Amino acid sequence: MTDSEQETVHWNLTADRVVTHSDSNMIEAFGNVALREGDDFLKADFIRYFGDTDWVLLKGNVSVKMGRDVVDASEAEFDLKNRVGWLRDGSVFVDGPHIYFSGERVQKDFGDSYRFRNAKITACDGEVPAWSITAREATIELEGYSQLWHTSMQVKDHSVLYAPYAILPAKKKRQTGFLLPEVGQSSKRGLYYNQPFFWAISDTADLTYNAYWMELRGLMQGLEFRHHTTEDNKSWLRVDYLKDARTDSTEEDEPGGLDDDGLVRNNDDRFWVRGMFDGTLHDTQWKLKATVDYVSDQNYLREFSSGMSGFNRSQDDMEDLFGRSLAGEAQNRTSEVLLSRDWQRVGLGISSSFTQNVNVGNGNLTSSADNTVQTLPKIDLYLFKSNLVDGAALPVEIQATAQAANFWRHNGTTGARFEVAPQISIPLSGRYGSVISTVGLRHTQYSTSHKEPDGIQEQSATGTSRTIPSLNIAAFTEMARTFSLAGQDPAAGMKAGDSRWTMLRHSIQPRVSYDNTPNVNQDDNPFYDVDDRILARNELTYSVTNLFTRKRLSVSAGADEENPELVQRYDYSDFLRLRLQQSYDFREADRTEQLEKYSRRPFSDVELEARLSYDNIASLTSRTYWSPYIGMVTRHEHTLDFTYYERATFRTTFDFRQQVDEYKRKETETDDKLSSMNSELELKLWGPWTLGLNYEVDLEKGKDIEKGVDLLYSHQCFDLQFSYAKDGVEDEFSLWLALPGLSF
Repeated sequence: MTDSEQETVHWNLTADRVVTHSDSNMIEAFGNVALREGDDFLKADFIRYFGDTDWVLLKGNVSVKMGRDVVDASEAEFDLKNRVGWLRDGSVFVDGPHIYFSGERVQKDFGDSYRFRNAKITACDGEVPAWSITAREATIELEGYSQLWHTSMQVKDHSVLYAPYAILPAKKKRQTGFLLPEVGQSSKRGLYYNQPFFWAISDTADLTYNAYWMELRGLMQGLEFRHHTTEDNKSWLRVDYLKDARTDSTEEDEPGGLDDDGLVRNNDDRFWVRGMFDGTLHDTQWKLKATVDYVSDQNYLREFSSGMSGFNRSQDDMEDLFGRSLAGEAQNRTSEVLLSRDWQRVGLGISSSFTQNVNVGNGNLTSSADNTVQTLPKIDLYLFKSNLVDGAALPVEIQATAQAANFWRHNGTTGARFEVAPQISIPLSGRYGSVISTVGLRHTQYSTSHKEPDGIQEQSATGTSRTIPSLNIAAFTEMARTFSLAGQDPAAGMKAGDSRWTMLRHSIQPRVSYDNTPNVNQDDNPFYDVDDRILARNELTYSVTNLFTRKRLSVSAGADEENPELVQRYDYSDFLRLRLQQSYDFREADRTEQLEKYSRRPFSDVELEARLSYDNIASLTSRTYWSPYIGMVTRHEHTLDFTYYERATFRTTFDFRQQVDEYKRKETETDDKLSSMNSELELKLWGPWTLGLNYEVDLEKGKDIEKGVDLLYSHQCFDLQFSYAKDGVEDEFSLWLALPGLSF
């Protein structure tokens, strides 16, 4: 087919045997036959080519690629000039979403368009798929959509759902369509059904609409917009709205878990707006970050925390996309914007924030009584630490911060705060250790624009200035010794796959630091945030850290299979860290206030921190605080992590806090004793089954805080998850089904 008579056709033919019939301009090819033109091909056991019409007949193990994907069949005929034809018992596999389209007769039209008779669509491998969709007729356009007439959803060989017409995607890229729903039952919401619809606006933007029907609450509607062009330019915004069928005019009407805060919820218009943005402003060096977080009432996030429209899902999405998160579900909501830029030695940040007091409105606190502080705006200037004089004999380092901020609130003093805080450090290093001395000075100037007493003295004060010096001296050193755990030849007797510890290093790191901040009376100054009350400090802290490091030799076989040489590799790991620390408070030692009730206790609790790790399999982190005055443990913090290859992961944390009544901790007089444990387990069972368990309990009160069970069945072509969760607000059962690559 390379003669001049066939100039319009440029297909190359290969076969085990070729027979030419010159009188009819026909060629027959037998065995491993292939016609190729560029990336396109036609393969079969037998091919008959008609030169006059550029028509080809293929039989036996037919495989055709004309465009994006490969079509397999038992028999086919094609017009090579127009690239159209038909196939018998043909199938098309779309690799991106992993979907098979097959039919008794397949008609290939122009481009990547196909028509099927008695079609079958599935994402499952094998002769009898776990699920499939059948249709009397179907049309498919690759990287487009498939239309199906008289369709039936099949589970194995059983029909479970019929539809006269359906549309499915046949795309490797993101596609517009209905996503699989979320179904469940909750004690507070009743039966529920959450149906999302996904709109692929472009390669970098999409929009999801959720219709979330709840038997006891009504219809919640949600919109979620995502835009992601580069790592430095992305946005995510979601809003949900519910006309709630339930309101709570008294606290007794509220559901369990929400009826102990002295608040009510009488609004039926309920919503939550949240989102984040990362980008640049005009110049890529000017970084812009923004967060939006506003909710209708104090109970919304606690009632709607789970599911694809809930607090936990939004929190996870923002942590994954932006690396930062929102406030906890029971806290006030903060929206903010930050514009920043860094130069070689200077950084600048311009920000504004608005904090929503969720207890305002809805039958609770009035706006006029709200003393929540808003920062509108704030400018921060940073001088990064650097040498005061390069090349000087005495290394003197300088750093500084400066801030100008305006504060506003409905009730209480409003105004501006101007502050500058330089620091000078002198780091000295020698044979026996290092000493770093730092002297700082913080000067603050206040300008009050409005004073409105609210009954809280510090929020109605109008002082004008303060100046507070500070001093820190830190000294530390290290002593270490290395122990050999193997002979002169550590690899002696080792074979491929073996490993052993060869060296052990033990280092001791003593550290002493002294902090002094004089007592400056600031009660006459306004109180906008914690920076307006710098506490006095005169404290010596001393600690010693023991660090154990192992050196391990691993032996593996080389790449040469005929003459493999053993390859040695060393790695290092700090497998044990022990730190013992305590402080001495000189101010407490000289205290004269309330001695009749609180005796002086200048020594802090002794803190013991331990971290033990074993490769990437297990780790234990523990902090224990012991009081030398009452002779007992006042606090525990323990975390155990365990991973068994890919079969199991386990994490448990235990927190304990004793109620202690002493002068330095007198704010805990009304605090309850705390004792809680939180455990999570993920275990891969047999085959496709995975079990997830979580359990959080208040050991002090003997009360469960939260518990849940997840059972996941992962098949090659679908995932099915059953979940049960119980917390202080509700019990919930949910069912989640995912058919990979398929939306409707």
